[in-house]
Amino acid sequence: MDVRQVGFHNSKMVRTVRVEKRIHEVVNRLNKAKVERKPDLKAEKEAVYAAKKTQRKQQLKETKCQEEMQRLEKKREVEIRSYEDLMVSEKMTSNKQIAATSKSFQEVEQDF
Repeated sequence: MDVRQVGFHNSKMVRTVRVEKRIHEVVNRLNKAKVERKPDLKAEKEAVYAAKKTQRKQQLKETKCQEEMQRLEKKREVEIRSYEDLMVSEKMTSNKQIAATSKSFQEVEQDF
C-alpha cells in the first residue's frame, strides 16, 4: 500500500460519491499552489538540537556569571564590614604623639 492509501476489509461498505462535473478552474488553481516538499528531517532535528544546546550553554554561562558577581559582592561586603582596614599601624596615633603636637589643656586655658 502507498502512503495515504486507505484499505477496507469489506468493499461493500465503501461509499463512493460521483461528482457530476469537474470544476477545472478550482483544480488548476489548486495544482498551481501545490508545493511538494521533501524536508531533510535529520538536518532539521540536528539544527533543533544544536539550537537547544547553545541556549543551554548561554543559560549556564549567565548563571555562572551571576554567581560570580554575587560571590564578589558578598566578598566586598565582608571586607567593608571588617575592621582590618581600620586597625593599620601606620594610621594609628598614640596620645603621646597627639600631646606633643598640640597644646595642652592648661596652655589653652591660660590663653583664654
